[in-house]
Amino acid sequence: MFTDIKQTMDNPVVHRITAYAAFDGSPEGIKKIVQKYQSNPDLHFYAWVENGETLGICGYEIHNDKIEVHLISVDENARSRKIGSSMITALQEMYKKDVEAETSCGAVEFYRKRGFETTEFMDGIKGKRHTCVLKIAGEAL
Repeated sequence: MFTDIKQTMDNPVVHRITAYAAFDGSPEGIKKIVQKYQSNPDLHFYAWVENGETLGICGYEIHNDKIEVHLISVDENARSRKIGSSMITALQEMYKKDVEAETSCGAVEFYRKRGFETTEFMDGIKGKRHTCVLKIAGEAL
């Protein structure tokens, strides 16, 4: 189940899963992410939970024309169970909008395998990055 955990995201399991996707996965970096999400009403933080166990997280922002994914990560013991895909599908079903994400070269295949169109660019701080866009089913690119 895809559920809102924004107010309860400050726990060790969520921190560990978030660290896989965070630019700064240190304890201090994760603390900043928690503060950022909990203090900003425009940011959303959901988890994929099965049998009471958090298996994946997704931090995102809703825009007029799209959902912008800032963080998406799955517990390393639950990978290859399509949880990441399920979270992307849940976002599109909830909001009926395109999904967009910016990611590193190491994570771009996750998006490509799910049908996202990707565009490479250079970021002055983070280096080579990719913009990934998944249109709502039936929309032309």
